[in-house]
Amino acid sequence: MTTDRTDADGRPMYSALVEAAIRLASRGHYHQFRKRNRGARADAVPGSPLPDDHVPYITHLMGTVTILARLGAKDEVLAAAALHDYLEDVPDPDGRRRIVDAAGPEVLELVLAVTEDKRPGLDGNATWKARKSEQLDRIESMPGEAVLIKGADTLHNLITLVVDLEGTDDPCDVWDRFNAPREEQLWYFTGTLEALRKRLGDHPLTMELAQVIRRLEA
Repeated sequence: MTTDRTDADGRPMYSALVEAAIRLASRGHYHQFRKRNRGARADAVPGSPLPDDHVPYITHLMGTVTILARLGAKDEVLAAAALHDYLEDVPDPDGRRRIVDAAGPEVLELVLAVTEDKRPGLDGNATWKARKSEQLDRIESMPGEAVLIKGADTLHNLITLVVDLEGTDDPCDVWDRFNAPREEQLWYFTGTLEALRKRLGDHPLTMELAQVIRRLEA
């Protein structure tokens, strides 16, 4: 394993902007994990290897960044992708200022465009349908670059969901992690795809999403 962050010509692999965003995201989401587990262990020792079912949340953020980088997105979009869940999930009362300090106001605007109102203090199951309906409606008026982030975010989430479903003996164990049952999750995924198609047309993101959703519906 190498720790060299430069390419063959000695140039950084990420711009200073993107690296600053990734560093902020890494600090903010430290000890947050993907939904294949129930969160950090109380007995976890800093620096010790994590069990197989503990996937650090930063892997999703970097997966979203990687999808957009593959599509040639500019640095501000990549930085916003790295930070797209910061305001939702990081307990930082100065989150907006911190994003501006690290990555600038354009990145903050993109993050705000894709940030969901989680209804803090309310039951996530009870508010799920309303929150997701709002997200679908917002895609229609999001800035174009925010639409790309939403598409890449959804695509990475669904790819990892397919991997988990295909690697389990009981699909219910996977679907039960979420705040809504399979049928409602599929409603949201297909609704997202249709909303993205209205904005992006036959874009690589929408075509890949359609393929992954077909695998989920099978």
